Amino acid sequence: MSVEDDRLEDDGELGSDEERETLGRRSGVVGFVGGLVLGALIGAGITLLVAPERGRMVRRRLKRRFRRVREDAERGYRQMKHDVQREASQRRRWLARAVKGEEA
Repeated sequence: MSVEDDRLEDDGELGSDEERETLGRRSGVVGFVGGLVLGALIGAGITLLVAPERGRMVRRRLKRRFRRVREDAERGYRQMKHDVQREASQRRRWLARAVKGEEA
């Protein structure tokens, strides 16, 4: 458990099961995208080793495959960026309410 996780638990509200689940989902997205990229690279390498096709055909297929991998990675990045922005916005609102409550 990280120092931040300890702080979140100590605050009570930030250490909720919902927030732990959000952090877990975010980690799952990163793992998925990383696995997707790694799998595509390994598949491309194996294709080069066993391909009975001519060089130009292999290069064309690899180019298409890498383009798809790049598009998938970009899509995953955009989704993760959106999730992080939404989470930051929620935390800012929570912090503003907490500060407002302390001033009262």
